[in-house]
Amino acid sequence: MTDTARLCNACEHLLGADDRYCPRCGEPTSLKVDPDATIPVALGSAGSSAVASDSAVTIVDQAQPLTPPPSGKGFRAWFQQVLGTEFEIISFLGKGGFARVYKARDTRLDRIVAVKVIRPEVFGTELFTESFRKEGIALAKLRHPGIVPIYDIRERDGLIYYIMPFVQGVTLDERLSRTRLPPYESRRILAELADTLSAAHRAEMVHLDVKPDNVFLEGDHQKVLLVDFGIAMAITETVPDASEGPIVGTPLYMSPEQAQGLPEIDHRSDIYSLGVLGYRMLMGRPPFTGQPDSILKKHIEEAPVPIRKINPTIPKDFADAIMRCLEKDPWDRFHTTKELADTLEAVTFGTQRESVAVESRTGLNGNLVALIAVAVLLLGIFVGGWIG
Repeated sequence: MTDTARLCNACEHLLGADDRYCPRCGEPTSLKVDPDATIPVALGSAGSSAVASDSAVTIVDQAQPLTPPPSGKGFRAWFQQVLGTEFEIISFLGKGGFARVYKARDTRLDRIVAVKVIRPEVFGTELFTESFRKEGIALAKLRHPGIVPIYDIRERDGLIYYIMPFVQGVTLDERLSRTRLPPYESRRILAELADTLSAAHRAEMVHLDVKPDNVFLEGDHQKVLLVDFGIAMAITETVPDASEGPIVGTPLYMSPEQAQGLPEIDHRSDIYSLGVLGYRMLMGRPPFTGQPDSILKKHIEEAPVPIRKINPTIPKDFADAIMRCLEKDPWDRFHTTKELADTLEAVTFGTQRESVAVESRTGLNGNLVALIAVAVLLLGIFVGGWIG
């Protein structure tokens, strides 16, 4: 009888006969497979396929579901094995609704890239896998300065991943956690996002998860990039019995139609989310807060407090544009993101920007500053005339 006992290649832990990953350290175990326990088969046999490994040929039954990757610390080692020697994982960058992103080195071209891979928790789920695949294909065709391009899409061992440029910077959420943005900077970011979404909408892509975490500010010039397209198929928050269908997205930034799970959602949902984002940048908080189910109900039923009622120093045309984005009925919002982008670009600040800056430094109201300036000017004229 053949001895089938195996030890982990990394920590020498005793493995069970069916352990593909070490229960102690999570490392893959295929390198210690006993050659005598591997059933030889001719390549190309009906109903099966052969996958080469470092020590043997492993049989994959196509009728059986793929073994999911480890969801804990062992995933990185497992994914590195899938990547092979072509890409070397350097560090973990973050995760979204159904994907993880790693910083890696392209060993062939000697360049740093980002690798986005579907999360192990949804591995093998057709809905998420197909959405992830479609997102990559659509983004690979889309060209816009505000969208991170995709170099390539790969699929190995049932795992889909993208190769993308590595960009340095911070998310808008990180920026907002440090300080509130001045209105003219908020206007710039929103206008660039609207222009980016306009290109996506022309390509029949709807983001459905526009939020600070998905807005990236690159480099010293804080160039605006919108990431995580196609995230609408990832359930980040689900509220049972609150809608006609599945609710996808992030409650704080959902449109009323998203909150209701309506089947017919179009680009105007993104316009609403841009309005929520603009409201947060100007007011320091989103229009609605609370528990997820409470927030969804407010998006559907309640009107947000008008921006200028809270802060009358915000230019009227800027505040009006944000509030129009937040209309409950999609037909009452901007018809296109291009129209919104043009409206935002036309917003002017002039001396108001300066008076707001003075007010922030001195605590004086902008109108009072202007009156003081006029009084000083008149006093100077009077004194000059008297001396002369």
